[in-house]
Amino acid sequence: MEYKIFCDESNHLQYDGYDIMVLGSLECPSDQYEKIKNDIKNIKLKYHNKYELKWTKVSSSRGYMYKELLDYFFSSSMRYRAVVVKNKTKLNHKKYQQTHSIFYYKTYYLVLKYLMNPNYSYKIYFDKKDTQGKVALDKLQEVFNNTKELPTPFLQHIHSHESQQLQLVDILTGAVSYKNKDLSESKTKTKIISYIERMSGQKLDMTSPLAYDKFNIFIQDLSREY
Repeated sequence: MEYKIFCDESNHLQYDGYDIMVLGSLECPSDQYEKIKNDIKNIKLKYHNKYELKWTKVSSSRGYMYKELLDYFFSSSMRYRAVVVKNKTKLNHKKYQQTHSIFYYKTYYLVLKYLMNPNYSYKIYFDKKDTQGKVALDKLQEVFNNTKELPTPFLQHIHSHESQQLQLVDILTGAVSYKNKDLSESKTKTKIISYIERMSGQKLDMTSPLAYDKFNIFIQDLSREY
């Protein structure tokens, strides 16, 4: 059995003005990839949306489209997991002899390990944001190679406009980030968050039981020295 996992993050840099970091991943069975991709695309076209889905571009005019996309996710075989790092300015990298990049890779491993099964194979795709992508993937590959508890996945960067699933994970991760920043300026974004919470049966700013494997969140609060 093979799965594809699509990854996106919010405020992952150490000094970006926010004291929170969210890393999210969406799992999709490889044999259903094409169908799911086309279904998402058709939902977008139904609402005359030919553009890339992005949380930063959520608008009230597309409210019903987001609801239908979420209904589709919750009825599909896809799964989502996010790790929320709170109070990231409390990170003590020197004490643990690590850089922020190494902490980032360790945290992404924490995101992925609870989606992955040692008996299956995986292809994992990341949103390509800068020219340092190859270095980042090599470091994450090292983490997988050193642990041995999970299968070594195929890792690749792709552009978000090329992948409907990557656009969907952007929306889900954006919602988790918005909730954990305690923002409320956008009524549409607040409605999306409330709908996700109702459909998933959990709050987006609380750690989920591991049994919640459809939509799972882990909150790592660094208010204590890390």
